[in-house]
Amino acid sequence: MSGNQLNMDFTAPRKQNRFTEALHGGKFILAVEAPSPEPGSSDPAPAADQLAALESELMRVQGMEPVLAIPDRGETWRGIEHALELPAENRDRHIVYLSGAGTTRDEAERLLDLAAQAGIANLVAVTGDAPFGTSIRECRRRQFTESTVLLEAMRERGFFPGAVTNPFQYTGYALWSQLFKLDRKLRGGAEFFVTQCGWDMLNLQALAWHLAAANEYTPHLARLMLLSPARMERVLKGYYPGIRISPAFRKLLERELGYSKAQFESAQYRRLELQAAGCRLMGFSGVQLIGAETPARVRIISGRLRQALEEFTSFPQWLEEYNSYLGSAEMSPFPDGYRLYDRILYRDLPPEGPPDGNDLGEPEGTRCERMMLRLREFFFRGADERRAGHARLLKHLLVSCRGCGKCRLEEHEFLCPENCPKRLSAGACGGVRADGGCEIDGDECLHVRVVRSAHLLRGTARFAADPGADDGC
Repeated sequence: MSGNQLNMDFTAPRKQNRFTEALHGGKFILAVEAPSPEPGSSDPAPAADQLAALESELMRVQGMEPVLAIPDRGETWRGIEHALELPAENRDRHIVYLSGAGTTRDEAERLLDLAAQAGIANLVAVTGDAPFGTSIRECRRRQFTESTVLLEAMRERGFFPGAVTNPFQYTGYALWSQLFKLDRKLRGGAEFFVTQCGWDMLNLQALAWHLAAANEYTPHLARLMLLSPARMERVLKGYYPGIRISPAFRKLLERELGYSKAQFESAQYRRLELQAAGCRLMGFSGVQLIGAETPARVRIISGRLRQALEEFTSFPQWLEEYNSYLGSAEMSPFPDGYRLYDRILYRDLPPEGPPDGNDLGEPEGTRCERMMLRLREFFFRGADERRAGHARLLKHLLVSCRGCGKCRLEEHEFLCPENCPKRLSAGACGGVRADGGCEIDGDECLHVRVVRSAHLLRGTARFAADPGADDGC
């Protein structure tokens, strides 16, 4: 829904917001992701009494600020509607997701109205995933309202809006496309953000260092997953776009699966403890957990996490235990994956601040590609100032123009954003594959290609000077 704006017919007054107070008060957040139908499955929606029991147990948690995170599955299952089953007096302390997948402008307005009237205060905007196995043709038929559009609507209506980013990328262009998109979301009003789920602590620390280098102190939560054999299998099959298990980590998990069920589960709990304690020491405001969908699990996990936070009080102490337990497993899905910083995860943030990050190296592209970029730049410079149909045939031949109502070629290095299967113009979604490929067909993500094209034409100076400034990232 590129370029569309949601109608803001009233503003919800700011009321008590215990989630905001906890974030700004420095309390460590324990957000537990409530159950919902698994993506790509026919699981029934959880009943209201399940949600009530989960919240009741969560409110007993000591030593951390307990929060429920209500996911959204697009048009198939709405998080805001499910959140109405929570007691009205507690709705200001939880966070609720709103997905743009299958969400029209009218549907977004209806859900935001519903949230405002119900006293829901904290919303997280996501563009949303295409259903598992969706073809490009099927994806193009679906509606995707971009997270940046939803963020603006949330902010103007008086919600406390959040966003999502995926730092688990392993090519320079894919990672920088995510960082530019995050910058755009923060400038667009996101007051906190949650990372995609992952196990690579190097990339989480790199994100924290990157934010510190930019003097950006927006609160952020790390999304963590307690693995079970079934959930591990779903990750490996690709049911969760943007979540990946490296070959080395997979071997480690398979070895653990060879033990007893109790030993496998114990290993996953310890891994979760170390991740949560490390995130706290790296400056994260909290964690959001997948895999604690029952009161019994909440009771076990919260107790273990509380003990881990008490156990690890310094970064060197934590690092020694982390390295002895998990540090040998390479979390990058392929050798020589791009890292934002060298020699990271051997110390906490230096007193003098983060070192200079790695640049993107030599531009990647053929002489023919460079020539085509220059050709498109020559013909279409200033295209955004002309009517959209100007030079339609030439645009179709050179950039596969799909005939949208407003030309945005110059904002996207003379690549047409309508060629993104989700028709996204604000930047890459979180489902980008580890090698920078689109989650739908595996070809290079259009917005990753935008970053690569900019590097090919202008080098890294543009990124350092003005990252994400209206370049589609």
